[in-house]
Amino acid sequence: MDRKDLFSYHQWATLACLRHVQSIGEDLYTKIGDNSFESIEKTVEHVIGVGKLWLLRMNGIESPAFERYEVSTTEKAIEAFMLLHAEMELYFASLGEEQWQEMLFFKNLRGDEFHNTREEMLFTVINHASYHRGQITSFLRQFGKAGIPLDYLYYKKQNKNR
Repeated sequence: MDRKDLFSYHQWATLACLRHVQSIGEDLYTKIGDNSFESIEKTVEHVIGVGKLWLLRMNGIESPAFERYEVSTTEKAIEAFMLLHAEMELYFASLGEEQWQEMLFFKNLRGDEFHNTREEMLFTVINHASYHRGQITSFLRQFGKAGIPLDYLYYKKQNKNR
């Protein structure tokens, strides 16, 4: 499994999740529920903002500020996600293998110090988003709706040529 494939899976799963929410009712996107964040909207805002934090850290910025994206509707969230991911793909394409393995130092939002490779940071982006996609499914269940399968194996089944 390579980085490009994992990043493609991440994009597929996030878009499938957002489009599913969009298809079953925009009102559910902003509905208050019981989870780490108060709504699907706030969860999505967090995931996209954290994705940008990781991109900035991969660019060598030790203590980037959290950027808020306009995600008040699922359509705006999809657009923000796609713009961020286009930026990430361009950046990733510019990196050589040695740069992927380079150790970078950064601080999290609490000020704790870390040092990780870009490759480890990318895995963290993907894993973090997977966790929150599970929370979105939990919201949907609270609201009497079903989620959809977003596991990597479903991605591979739909994208056999990747």
